[in-house]
Amino acid sequence: MKRNLTSTTMTTTDPKRQRNSQGNTSRGQIIQAAEQVLKRDGYHSLTTRKVAQICAISLGNLTYHFPNKTLMIEALMAQVCERYQSQRSVVQFSDQLAPVDYVRRCITWMLNDAVDPDTSALFLELWVLAKHHDFGSQIIEDFYATATSWIEQTLGAHFPAAQPKQRQQAAYFILTLSEGAVAVFSRQVQRKVKVQDMIEYGVAAVLAMLEGCPAMGE
Repeated sequence: MKRNLTSTTMTTTDPKRQRNSQGNTSRGQIIQAAEQVLKRDGYHSLTTRKVAQICAISLGNLTYHFPNKTLMIEALMAQVCERYQSQRSVVQFSDQLAPVDYVRRCITWMLNDAVDPDTSALFLELWVLAKHHDFGSQIIEDFYATATSWIEQTLGAHFPAAQPKQRQQAAYFILTLSEGAVAVFSRQVQRKVKVQDMIEYGVAAVLAMLEGCPAMGE
């Protein structure tokens, strides 16, 4: 995710080309290689041996950093979520935007990222990891908490008259749109409805939540 809503492509450099001055592979490079395998082959085919092969190191060298696959997966999930959190912190929306334009850009940005092939391939597997590992479930929950908090804060700047609960509900609605888009629109299937249609429906719904309707449950 970049500034000014430009589309994001997570570029991944070949870990074999990234070595320190002593020619050793770092933890970060191993995690990067693990992410490549996860996106390409899926969770059930992610092995330390495959990761070592991509890094062009022995399995023993890899287990020096990660004694087992579980520790490698935990580090991978944490790094991915930290990366997104860092990217969110530098996103800027113009203060001159009208509220409706801000909402449209925010939802467009999040949904376009959600259906990006790299993003969708990664998050579909992260959901599997969260199902199989307790630490994975907690990492994903923390990720969603920081995401909704960020959306709430940015909504507050453009909808200062809205109640905190309204902004919170709108933030969860936007996050739900984004995560749902991964499941529905990321696959190469011709659908009668496009993700762009969902953006416009989402804008209308968020404006209604923040400007025209009381918070649900009140």
